[in-house]
Amino acid sequence: MIKGIYTAARGLNSRMKNLEIVANNLANLNTTGFKRVVPFSEIINRYGKVEIKKATDYQQGNLTKTSNPLDFAISGKGFFVIQTANGPELTRDGKFKVSVDGHIVTKQGNKVLGKNGPISVNNLLLDKNKKLTISSNGDIRYGDILIDTLLIANMNSPEQSVRTAGVNFTTGNDGFQIASRGSYSIKQGYQEESNINPIKEMEEMIRLNTEYDSAHKIINYLDQSLGQANQIGKV
Repeated sequence: MIKGIYTAARGLNSRMKNLEIVANNLANLNTTGFKRVVPFSEIINRYGKVEIKKATDYQQGNLTKTSNPLDFAISGKGFFVIQTANGPELTRDGKFKVSVDGHIVTKQGNKVLGKNGPISVNNLLLDKNKKLTISSNGDIRYGDILIDTLLIANMNSPEQSVRTAGVNFTTGNDGFQIASRGSYSIKQGYQEESNINPIKEMEEMIRLNTEYDSAHKIINYLDQSLGQANQIGKV
């Protein structure tokens, strides 16, 4: 009976964590480039022990037109590479801007990397007669001047990636590799929406709530039965 209480309690704890994950997914429904966190699942490893696994769904979200020349979206596979204080990170959030020192940066101020390093436009944008454009393969031009080519990368081991912020990832020890041309297309003036399906997440939340209530009732029943058994034992 005590083992049954332990098993039910473990299931209760797992469902609580999954409810938090689903709630976080729904909270990021409108976060550009957000990738859905897949709820925990229990698996049996080769040693017969139970492990909890959590994964990320990297499926592409819908691309929405913004007409902002510094909004970039990746159609296909790959990630933008950004420079942070903790090293390079990968992201699908292409909502960029120009910093005061002339670099293309993220909303957080992290520099966006090209194949030659941080992408700098310096004072080029002062010429209002020219436009900043980007080709489908990532070549960034200001008028006829080629500034750099966006560094687009793929994770070597997506299952080993770690989410550092809402939309950023580090790749662990396996690192990343430059994406091959043809595997992606850069869309200027577009943003990638989150890949959250609100209906699917609500269905998952209802299912988890039902399972949570069931597990809670089982614990209460077993607890009452154990209490009654103890009372009988005292007679």
